[in-house]
Amino acid sequence: MLIIDTPILVRAIDDNARGQEKRLSDASLLAMAQEVINRLSHISRQSNLDISDVDLDAFCIALVEPTAEDAKRIILRAHERGASHQKLCLSYIAAAACRLGEWWEQDIIHFSDVAIAAGRMLHMLRDLRIATPHIPVRGHREALFATVPGEQHVLGVTMAAEILRGKGWHIDLQVGRSEAELCKIAHDGGYPIIGLSASGADRVRALARTIVELRIAAPRSLIFISGNIVQIEKDIAIRTGADAAASGMDQSLETLESLYQAVMGAASAVP
Repeated sequence: MLIIDTPILVRAIDDNARGQEKRLSDASLLAMAQEVINRLSHISRQSNLDISDVDLDAFCIALVEPTAEDAKRIILRAHERGASHQKLCLSYIAAAACRLGEWWEQDIIHFSDVAIAAGRMLHMLRDLRIATPHIPVRGHREALFATVPGEQHVLGVTMAAEILRGKGWHIDLQVGRSEAELCKIAHDGGYPIIGLSASGADRVRALARTIVELRIAAPRSLIFISGNIVQIEKDIAIRTGADAAASGMDQSLETLESLYQAVMGAASAVP
């Protein structure tokens, strides 16, 4: 249901800021938007940027406009001119997060602007698979299952991994890993699917941070969210830029199969 008078903060992580029924709490939205900006800013400061201030400012302005179309066109044009996935992530998206954070601190823009931009950048990171070289898909059902860094509840994801193994899936289960460790595992493993398990709303910040890192480390992987957080925050996948979310074993199985079929379909479409 479309609610056009929903407060802007509630609509902030919507891809085009057009509004949705309120589900994700204001506190969760605030934590997630802050974490996306902070994490991307940190990544930006560690990289060598090669985008002009004029181009960067134009991209930042486009990210907070009423629709995301101009920002998408800027990214698309950069890709068409030969920008790699790494350059698009670092010299555009991460650099924009750093600049927007500075504008926010200087009171040039409001938090609602930052939140809108954060949501759009999450979705752009998700959609940038087009800018990555094609990698052949492994021929069997395979996924990386991991707890979100800092998550203490591991029983559910451990049981899910065992059940799926019994149904023919190869599941690499990783619990208690840091973001850096998890990203290295995801990058080196080339998993078509990554499942992140989180228990509650207090994990939203860690979830947003981890998804940002994984989108850069493993851009070809599809990401889905499971665990109790899916029951608490019904639109968690939409808001964090994940590809899907699943609650319960039956829904998880159905979701994994759908993602796997999407991966195989994309692979067969490549010449």
